[in-house]
Amino acid sequence: MSERVRNNPVTQLSQAVKSEPRYTPGVLTTAALSVAVERFANIARKGGDTPYLSHLLAVSALVMEHGGSEEQAAAALLHDIIEDCDVSGVQLVELLVARGADQAAAERVTRMVEATTDGKASDKRNKADWLRRKQTYLDGLANKSPSHPALLVSLADKVHNAEATLALVRSGQSANDIYAGVEFNAKAADQRWYYTNLAAVFGTQLSSDVNAQPLVRRLAAAVEEIFRDVADTGGPQ
Repeated sequence: MSERVRNNPVTQLSQAVKSEPRYTPGVLTTAALSVAVERFANIARKGGDTPYLSHLLAVSALVMEHGGSEEQAAAALLHDIIEDCDVSGVQLVELLVARGADQAAAERVTRMVEATTDGKASDKRNKADWLRRKQTYLDGLANKSPSHPALLVSLADKVHNAEATLALVRSGQSANDIYAGVEFNAKAADQRWYYTNLAAVFGTQLSSDVNAQPLVRRLAAAVEEIFRDVADTGGPQ
C-alpha cells in the first residue's frame, strides 16, 4: 500500500515540482518566537480564552505564505509587542540580540514592528483615542513606499483579524453585536469605516505586489461580508 501511495500520479507530480524554501529559518526566527512566547504567555485573544500566540503565529504564517522574508515573518511574530506588552523599540532590539539575533537584523525587525504599531500599551483606550490612533495608522500606511516591508506584515495582521470576525458572523452573530462588546473601543459603524479604509489603502499600496494580492482580496471580501448589514455613516461622528 505504501508503495502505491508513494508512486501515485499526484505524488509524482509534487515530487517533480518540489523546490527549496525561499529562506531557511534560523536564529532570528528562534529569537522572535522566544520573545513572543515569553511576552504574550498570559494574554488571550479578545472575547475568549484563546492564547494570543495563536494570532501571532497565524500572521507570521500568512507573511511566509505570501512572499515575506525571514525578517518580515519575525516582525509578524512581534507586531503587537510594543502596543500590548509595554516593550519599547530599544528594548525589543535588546531582547532579540540577547537571544542570538544579529544586531542589524534585530533593528530592521524592530523598525517594522514600530511601523505596524497602533499606539503604545500606555495609551488611553477610549473612543476619542481610538479615532486618533486609527487615523494615524491609516495615514502611516498611505505614506509608506509601496515596497516598505511593514506593509505585508500589517496586511497579514488585518486579514487574520478580519477573518476571525468573519467566522463569528458566519456562525450567526452580527457585526453590531460583536463590536458592542466591552473589549472594543468602537462600534460596528466606526469599525466599518476603519476596515473599509484599510482595504482601500492596501489595495492601492500593494497593487503591484503579486504575492500580496491574494491577501488584499481576502481582506476586501471579509470586510464586505462582515459589514454588509451595518449602516454606512460616513465615518466616526
